[in-house]
Amino acid sequence: MSKDHRLKVRKPIQPTKPMPLNFLLGCGQNSLADFELARLAEVADLRKELHAILDRVIDAMTQAALASWFRSQDRQSLKSAIENEESPQQWARRLIRDSQRSAAGLIPLPAMEPGAAHRAAAVRYQNRQIASGLCSVCPEPLDRNSVRFCTKHLAMSRERDRKKKGLSSPGDREYLYAGEQESTHGRQPGTLASLAMNREKKTRALLAEIGVKPEHAAVGFNAAIEALAKIMPRKKADAMTQAELFEKAGIVTHTTGQRALAGLLAAGTIERIGKGGPRDLYRYWRKVKTQ
Repeated sequence: MSKDHRLKVRKPIQPTKPMPLNFLLGCGQNSLADFELARLAEVADLRKELHAILDRVIDAMTQAALASWFRSQDRQSLKSAIENEESPQQWARRLIRDSQRSAAGLIPLPAMEPGAAHRAAAVRYQNRQIASGLCSVCPEPLDRNSVRFCTKHLAMSRERDRKKKGLSSPGDREYLYAGEQESTHGRQPGTLASLAMNREKKTRALLAEIGVKPEHAAVGFNAAIEALAKIMPRKKADAMTQAELFEKAGIVTHTTGQRALAGLLAAGTIERIGKGGPRDLYRYWRKVKTQ
C-alpha cells in the first residue's frame, strides 16, 4: 500500500462536537455519570493513539539520525570493528588503561621528526646505564677513573683524543702540559679557489682535446690579465677592440676576458676610447706612465 493510498483511506480526525447544553440541563445524575465515563474512555483512546504516533515519530527521527551518522563515518572501519569484536578481557584492559589517563593524555601525541625518536631513545639508554653504574655504550661496569665508560671504551676514547691532539700517550708531561696541536685550517685552498682551479683544469683539458695548446689559451682570471698585459698596444693610435684583444691573447671565455679588462681599467693600467656602441666600439691601449 502506497503512502498516497494510506492518506486517502485514513480516517480523518473528527472535531469534538459541542457539548449539548440542553441535554446536560435536563438529564439526571445517572445520565451525567454515563456521559462522563464515555468521554473519559474517549480521552483514554485518544491518549493511546497519541502515544503510538509519538513513538512512531521518535523511531523515525532515530533512524534518520542513525543514517546521518553512518554517512559521516567510515563504514569499512565500522564493519571490521563489528566483525572483530573485542573480548571482555580486552574491553576491561582498555577501560582500566583509559581510566588512569587524564583527558590531555588521551589526545594523540604529534609525530616526531625522522631520527628524533631514535636519538631520544639513545640518550635515555645512556642516562639509564650511567645511573645504574654501567657503561653508556655496553653493559659493563664503569671504570674507576671514568663516570661514563668502562675500561675498554675509556681506552678507546683516550686513544681518539690522543690521535686528535697528535701527542704520544695520555698521562705523560707532554700530553698534560702541551697545548693544542697547531691547526692546519687555511693552508688548503678555499672552496671558491678550488672550484676556479678545477674549472680551469677542465677548460684546458677541453681545449687540448680540440687541438688548442694550453699555453696558447688564457682561461683563468690571472692568466687573462697577464696575456692582455703582454699584447696590449702602447699607443693610442694602435688601440684594439675587445674582440681583437681576446683573439690575440688567446682568451676563449669572454666573461673572464671582460673581468680582466675591467680589473686593468680599475687599476689604471690601461685606458680606452669610444662610446661602446655598435658603430663606435671601445678600444684599449696601455697607459703610459708620466715621469
